[in-house]
Amino acid sequence: MAVFMLQLADGRDKVIEADVAGRTLAGEIVLERADLHGNWTTLETYRAADVVAVYRRALAHAGTYTWIPQPTTGTWWCY
Repeated sequence: MAVFMLQLADGRDKVIEADVAGRTLAGEIVLERADLHGNWTTLETYRAADVVAVYRRALAHAGTYTWIPQPTTGTWWCY
């Protein structure tokens, strides 16, 4: 389980727990969760135009937790 923050185009920040976040070829941001049997469920999907940036809460090199920015182009998955 990971914590993600989305900066939305309308100025709001959205924090959500998910097993994975990803960026599709179309630029959509998809957040998913798996159940105990490994069945994946899409929690939320955001259009590319609705999301300014995506961050994952993670341990930084200095040993403290911080928001790590995810790429704004291309496809990616972050666990």
